[in-house]
Amino acid sequence: MREEEGLKQILEQARQDLNNLQYQYDLDHPAVLHQSMVLDELINQYTRSNITQVKKRSGAAGSRLSSEELWPTRSQLYRTANSAS
Repeated sequence: MREEEGLKQILEQARQDLNNLQYQYDLDHPAVLHQSMVLDELINQYTRSNITQVKKRSGAAGSRLSSEELWPTRSQLYRTANSAS
């Protein structure tokens, strides 16, 4: 679980960085596009990690998982980022 919490913090920081960049530059600026790709990859890593953990906990290797099981809400990310401070 500690690894998941760290990834959530990194995700939140990457989201904030993207948000800051989009205020500085146009949306099609290379820095904004690059940070968007970084965030996409982090989201993919989180999803892969979370799917594996949820399947292990539920014992459901092939069942469909709800979005609530896969994705942290903004408030969950915010709580995680602030709890580390």
